[in-house]
Amino acid sequence: MCETIYIEKNKSSRFGVHFYNDSTEWNVFLESCGVNADKLAVIYNKNIENETWKAFAEAKNNKAVLPISAEDANKSASVRNFLEQNKENYTFVILEEPFIMETIRGIVTSDDYKLSYILVPVTPFAQFDSVSIRPKTDLVGDIITKEIFPLGIYVDTSVILNAKTQYFLGGIACAFRLAVSYKASMFEWMISNLYELLDCEAEAVCELLCRGYNVHKERIEKDTAKERSLPVYGRDFYTLFSQMKSESSEADLLALSMVCQSYLSWKSELLSMEEYYEIRDMFVAFGLAITETFATDEELMDALERTESDLIAGKEGVYIRKLGKMVIMNAPSKELIKEAFGQIYYNEYENE
Repeated sequence: MCETIYIEKNKSSRFGVHFYNDSTEWNVFLESCGVNADKLAVIYNKNIENETWKAFAEAKNNKAVLPISAEDANKSASVRNFLEQNKENYTFVILEEPFIMETIRGIVTSDDYKLSYILVPVTPFAQFDSVSIRPKTDLVGDIITKEIFPLGIYVDTSVILNAKTQYFLGGIACAFRLAVSYKASMFEWMISNLYELLDCEAEAVCELLCRGYNVHKERIEKDTAKERSLPVYGRDFYTLFSQMKSESSEADLLALSMVCQSYLSWKSELLSMEEYYEIRDMFVAFGLAITETFATDEELMDALERTESDLIAGKEGVYIRKLGKMVIMNAPSKELIKEAFGQIYYNEYENE
């Protein structure tokens, strides 16, 4: 397993994404960087569940701490004031929840605040998606664009290895999406290591994390801001399914949307039939929700037409073109979209 991935926009703009498998190693690492607790200002989720990180955040010898939660009405102002008051200190941000990521992202990309150290969210899904191609969560990409560089971003791999099944599957599903969209070799590696991933073997899961970050690294360094602004049809499917299946997990929603997006690519002659079935069947192996019938094709189509979806608006967007490649094309027909909805009811046992 790799321990550090360096992301570089140019020769003078470089920082590392560091991987650890034990939260207690963070104090040792910070000390090796010359960071003393009396110069450490910590922003964290006040409802944090990870006891090691909670103890780290609330240590009495920290220079300053700011616990915030989703319910705080003035959390943006609180973070802004905290950063202003601690410009001379090292800022350590524990991004455990999406709302903290969004709050921090909005502030550091609009002002000249520099975050010294960032702990990538401690949910498996967010460990993959925090360095993202999606505008709403592209924290690291935005920091690079604004040239406000942290000293380091760190990943605690022990979190994903000890996660509840539903959270672990969220990370796996996100990795599938990343591999199918941008890195064929990563997808092929996942197929070869399918049983190890199913069993949550440490070496395989940590290798998957590193491979995922390397894909993000390549995309960030190539500066794909223009491509990021285009509609990705899988996102429209994701939004629709999240509205229709409000109790679904991230993993289920990603699987459902990925199957539909892949089907559009197959029928547009971008993916082969074998590639499409390979993508679809990968989700079945993990028991994700593509075998569930929760609405008819007509009901899904009616719901989609009531949205402001780019699919319905007929805007050009991004398709999968072969494994690991994307291409910009015109929106599919409504008939093809309806066909795609029929693919999420596949059941591997229906013919037995």
